[in-house]
Amino acid sequence: MEKWKEAIEKQEIPKASLENAILKGFQGAKEKRAKQMVRKRGLWTIVAAAVLMLTFITSIRVSPVFANAIASIPGMSVIVDMIQDNKGLQMAIENEHYQAIGVSGESKSFKVTLEGLITDENGLIIFSSAAQKNSNQIQFSSVRVLDQNGVPISKNGSYSFNYPELTHTAELEFETKIPTDELLIEYTFSKDEEEASETIQIPFKIELKPIKKEQYIINETVEVKGQKIHIRSITIGSLKTAIEVEYDAENTMKIFGFEDLRLEDEKGEVWTSIQNGVTARGSDNPNVMTYYLQSNYFRQTDHLTLKFNKLMAMDREDAFIIIDTDKKEIIRQPKDKRFSNLAVNGRLVTIELQREAGYHHDPFSEYMDAKGKKLTSVTGTFSYTDDDNIKLGFEMPNEAYTNPLRLPLTYYPSYITGDISIQIK
Repeated sequence: MEKWKEAIEKQEIPKASLENAILKGFQGAKEKRAKQMVRKRGLWTIVAAAVLMLTFITSIRVSPVFANAIASIPGMSVIVDMIQDNKGLQMAIENEHYQAIGVSGESKSFKVTLEGLITDENGLIIFSSAAQKNSNQIQFSSVRVLDQNGVPISKNGSYSFNYPELTHTAELEFETKIPTDELLIEYTFSKDEEEASETIQIPFKIELKPIKKEQYIINETVEVKGQKIHIRSITIGSLKTAIEVEYDAENTMKIFGFEDLRLEDEKGEVWTSIQNGVTARGSDNPNVMTYYLQSNYFRQTDHLTLKFNKLMAMDREDAFIIIDTDKKEIIRQPKDKRFSNLAVNGRLVTIELQREAGYHHDPFSEYMDAKGKKLTSVTGTFSYTDDDNIKLGFEMPNEAYTNPLRLPLTYYPSYITGDISIQIK
C-alpha cells in the first residue's frame, strides 16, 4: 500500500469524480464505517478508502490507471463487481474501450438498466442491473439483440445473472461485423419451465470503434504423458483470447480440458482462463476445441508465451458410467470408484461424486439408454453434501427408455501433468 500510495501521489486524479464514485460503491455495499472513512479529508484518505472498498468488498486487485478510469463512468459500482475476475475487461476500460449507456426499461416484475458494453469485431459483452418490483416467483431466462424490425441478429450467447445482487452480464456474437444501426436488447423473464412471461426491450446503439483481432498461426504439437495436443492458432480480441486446440485421434486418454492454460509476457504477467463466462467451445470435429482466456489485447508486449502444466484427463475405456434406474444400481464406473449413493425417486435420479479440492464440475452433459437412444433431462441439480461430496441430480424425460443408461463423462477429477511452453512472439 505504501508503494501504491507513492504511485498514486504522482498521478492527477479527479478528486470530486473519484470521491463520488467511491461513495456510490460504498452505498451499494451498505458499509456505514466505510462511508465515514470516505468523508475524511485528504486525497490519500479517499484513495485508501478506495483500496479498502475494492479489496475487502469486491476483492479486486486494481491498478491506479483502472481506479482513475472508473471514477468518471456512471454506474461503475455495478460494473466493478461484474469484472472482478477479468483483467482483460479491466484493461479495456482503462483504455477507454467501454460505452456507458444507463438506459432502463420496465415490466410488471422487473426494472432493468442497460449499464454499458464492451465490443470487439463481431461480439460484445453487455452489463446490466435489475430491480425486482414485487414478490412474483419469476427469474431471468435469456437475452438477445434484435434489429429495428425486431428480428434477432445475435448468434451465440452466454449469460450470468447473479442473485441477490441482480446484476447481469451477457456475451453475444454476430454472424458479421458489429452492427452500427439502432438496435434493441431484449431481456426475457419466465417462471419455472413455463414459456416467457415477461420481456423488456431497451433501444441502444453501439458507438465504440470495432477492434480488429490479432491472430497467430501456431501449428505446433506437444506431448503430455504420451498424449499429443496440437495448438492450431491463437486469436486475441478485446473481449477474450481464443486458443484453438486439436487432440490427436490416436490418444489413449480422453482429455477434458486444461487446468492452468495461460499466456505470459516477458515481465511474468499472466492472463488465465475466464472465470465468469464462456471458457470453452466445441466444434463439428469432436477432437477440436476452442478455449478462452482473458484478453491481453491492450497490453503491449515484446514476447508472449503460451503455457500449461496440468490437464484433466483419463483413460478412454474409463470415461463413462453405466447405471440401472430400475435396479437402482451403479453397474460400471471408473476404477477409482468415486461415484456412490445412486437413488431414484420417481423420475428424479441422484448420484454422489467424491471430489478433489478445486474440482467443481458437473461430469455429465448427455446420456443414452441401452438401445443408443439419446435422452435429455428435464432439469438438473448440483450441490454439496455434508462430507463435501458433489450431489448430482437429473430428472428423466417423461418417455419410454431401456435400462441400463450410459453416461459419458465430460469432466472428472483425474489429471496428468507436464511442462509445456510455446513461444508466440
